[in-house]
Amino acid sequence: MIMKYLPILSELTDAEIAATAHSAGEPAWLVDRRIAAWRTFAESAPPFWKRTNLAAFAADDIAAPASAQGTAVQWDASLAAQGVVFTTLAAAVRANPALVERYLGTAIDANVHKFNALHAALWQDGVFLYVPKNVSIEIPLHAVFTLADGAQATFPHNLVVLEDGASATFVEEYSAPDAANQALCNPATELFVGNGASLRFVTVQSWGTNFYHISAQRARVGNNASLEWVAVNLGGQVQHVEAETSLEGTSANVQWVAATLCDQTQNLVTAPWLRHAGTNTEGHMDFKTVVKDTGYAVFDGMIKIEKGSRGTISRLEEHALHLSPKARNDSIPGLMIDTNDVQRAGHASTSGQIDEEMLFYMQSRGIGRAEAVHMIVTGFFEPVLDRIPLEALRERAAAIIESKI
Repeated sequence: MIMKYLPILSELTDAEIAATAHSAGEPAWLVDRRIAAWRTFAESAPPFWKRTNLAAFAADDIAAPASAQGTAVQWDASLAAQGVVFTTLAAAVRANPALVERYLGTAIDANVHKFNALHAALWQDGVFLYVPKNVSIEIPLHAVFTLADGAQATFPHNLVVLEDGASATFVEEYSAPDAANQALCNPATELFVGNGASLRFVTVQSWGTNFYHISAQRARVGNNASLEWVAVNLGGQVQHVEAETSLEGTSANVQWVAATLCDQTQNLVTAPWLRHAGTNTEGHMDFKTVVKDTGYAVFDGMIKIEKGSRGTISRLEEHALHLSPKARNDSIPGLMIDTNDVQRAGHASTSGQIDEEMLFYMQSRGIGRAEAVHMIVTGFFEPVLDRIPLEALRERAAAIIESKI
């Protein structure tokens, strides 16, 4: 199939976006949203991200695909008998328009900044996962996103809806070899976890060189619902991920872990927010970072406890290892509390080189220094990788880490 592209961003118009949407048979409400988002993009200044280096990124020269190009869905089709829907988002818009309209774009605001608006105007790839009330899915559902040969950009949008009492595991993977020229991945993921539901969400990013990965992710968690969020960030030239979990229901909880390995000249930025809005909510964030060569990683995390929240338990931690003297990690944990009714809340950050005494001990037992460093780093990341439910993906992530140490 020959891939068709829209004009480059500097020449693209809202009329062309509307024409492409109409030709794909999209409903009027979605066409209107795309046009509004494009106008926001065109009128907005670039976001001021002082720790995300976009100086070399030529956004105006990007040509977006005119149709879906790289979504692979892996699941057991027999689940459809239970009412489960797992398909591309483009197909879901045609088959379940009212259901998609109810949720799409309600967790992530297209007007926050220029890249959110760009995504809302141009998304094509992505999946829709819907799990009905009280349905439990045992097998992980896996979506893989890549870039078609010669393509410059992809805009996947993943929409996950678990009704009350449902449970599922959703895995999204972003992967492609090194790109000859600049390439953009501008994805968004919206997660809705109903009352009493349980979702395990795993996201793995392992793009090759020359990729710019600028992502928005947000979860909304209901009463007595739980979310396990696992993130692994390994690839790309520049990454900027804005992620938020909103614990909106009574006794909602999240366990959020992440592993980032930043080497060579990579600039990998992760900005997770944990928002407590309900009563007796509980959240734990444990992020691990390793920097090497002249890599520059940023952890800009925040716990926000809203005024109406009561009985909150929350903890945020980031721990970083430096493998090279010129490598850099900025750790910026924050805590904002607008209520007096908090059980426990705190944050912590550590950053430094591997303990020389530990290395000496291992070398005294006959382990070479390089092998000792390798063992320490893999052990550092192991608690995160062990949470990846797919063995093949877990092994791929581990192999990438081993190749970068």
